[in-house]
Amino acid sequence: MLTSADGIQIYANSAGRAPAHGIPTIVFIHGFLMCASVFDSIFRDEVWTRSACLVRYDARGQGRSGKPLNDTGWESKRFAEDFEAVVKAFGLHQPYVAGCHAATNITDILSFHPPAYLAGVIYISPLPYTGSLLNEVGSKATLACVPGLTKPISVPVFQSAVRRFVDLCSGSGRVFSFTMHQMCLGNAILQSVETSTQLLARTQDKTGLLRAGREGLLPLLFIYGTHDEVAVYGPALRAITGWTRLETRAMDAGHAPWMQQPGVFRETVLQWIDRVEGGGAAIPAT
Repeated sequence: MLTSADGIQIYANSAGRAPAHGIPTIVFIHGFLMCASVFDSIFRDEVWTRSACLVRYDARGQGRSGKPLNDTGWESKRFAEDFEAVVKAFGLHQPYVAGCHAATNITDILSFHPPAYLAGVIYISPLPYTGSLLNEVGSKATLACVPGLTKPISVPVFQSAVRRFVDLCSGSGRVFSFTMHQMCLGNAILQSVETSTQLLARTQDKTGLLRAGREGLLPLLFIYGTHDEVAVYGPALRAITGWTRLETRAMDAGHAPWMQQPGVFRETVLQWIDRVEGGGAAIPAT
């Protein structure tokens, strides 16, 4: 457990290579109602662990990390400070950040750090930032779950919303194993209604994020599944219009492409990092 600047405990762990010059470091940040365990398959994959230094953590309010009880604990700066605590604890320098689902933390990081703090950004089925964008990026089925997750009128309504949301993340092909499915349901119970509301309603300043992209200061890999039942990729991509060093990759998958297409996902990310390290990730691609 790590301690963030405001005293909140942040759970984190690592796998793979030790941080060193020439070894890419990737920090994985999970999404809404999840925890770092959703990346278990990556952290157990020998190709991944031979190729990079892998770090993951439970975002504040979720999983094993602390859950603030006051409004100041949900300020954008706090999420940036959590990332800082992870970087410091593991001795990281210019990591790549892979944010999946509603992992809007990347916007927080770039609100309080220059683009050079990171080596690159990897978006996976993303909601780039909070606010009204959720109403555009979220599918109709996802948006239908929100009232039951944030303002449930009864326990059965909350339970139904949680089950439905987790099923959407798993997809119609039921990508999640039984263990993963149960883990996600358990995380939802650990995460209070108040926490869910704070995570979806908190405010962010997207200026730093968009400046980093539009001025060519950070490369971005945007991965989405063509069968995603949670998010609609078009509005998410339009939300970062003007990002100059952008590559997009569509995968035959749902909301969790690293589970449904593990080999394709791994090679997509690692080959993109190779191009970035070689200075060749400025060419837009589809």
